[in-house]
Amino acid sequence: MLNFADRAYLIFFIVISTFLLLRTHRVPTWGAMLFVNLVCAFLVLLLAVNARNSSVWRFFHNWYPLGMFIVGFEEVSRLSFLFVDQWQDRYLLHLEASVFAVPPTVWLGNFASTLMTEVMEIGYFSYFVLLIIVGGVLYVREDYWPFRHVMDASVLGYMMCYVVFIVFPTEGPAYTLAAQHHLPIPGGGPFHWAITLIQNHAGVHGNAFPSAHVAGGVVSLIFAWRYTPKLGWALAPLVLLLCFGAVYDRYHYVSDVVGGVAFGTVPSAVVLVANRRPWLRRWFPVS
Repeated sequence: MLNFADRAYLIFFIVISTFLLLRTHRVPTWGAMLFVNLVCAFLVLLLAVNARNSSVWRFFHNWYPLGMFIVGFEEVSRLSFLFVDQWQDRYLLHLEASVFAVPPTVWLGNFASTLMTEVMEIGYFSYFVLLIIVGGVLYVREDYWPFRHVMDASVLGYMMCYVVFIVFPTEGPAYTLAAQHHLPIPGGGPFHWAITLIQNHAGVHGNAFPSAHVAGGVVSLIFAWRYTPKLGWALAPLVLLLCFGAVYDRYHYVSDVVGGVAFGTVPSAVVLVANRRPWLRRWFPVS
């Protein structure tokens, strides 16, 4: 039986593939992307069909969204101009100019130091392990409904982000405010090195609003608080640093972070409410 993540990703790959075929002139790599979509859809079906055959298949079926998050994020970044002709950052810049006298990324640059950078990077790096930690604790405890909830809410949150990335593409302050960032961010620590390595090899141009990293971190935190409160309080400082680090590192506007919080909170609420309504719960089955 297909679970919510299976259905969501199959719909995602079908819809994106349809757009690619209709807008080939907008995406030079449309052929390669179609192939990737076909392979990924096949893998989703393969895992879903075999999930009941063994614990190994079931394990990979439960955890494969971790890999699909990366595929979806990377693929959508190549579709920034599928429907529009330019970045839409000007709207966010205008909004933030009405709130802040100085752009937050520029203001934070006044306090930049190697120590500050390393502290912020700890928070930003935590994004890559938050879902593994929260999901892993629930999975080891065999709390499969809660595990399914956090995974489904993450998938739903990312899908919402993907839609906005395509219809409202933004590139972020590292590009739009580059002339005001007079000095590079001071580094030197291991976490800054790790983040730089990831961004250089897996970073994308675009996908700024909303912050999918913040959205994923918020989902993990909400379900940690819901099902393992002590873990939730332990992770809260990391998620807070993630929010600040996203701006400090010049990847995101404050607007992106606020949007990320919303795009993490809404899907979490949807999944939690659905769990209390039998007629909705069938959309989020365990397997």
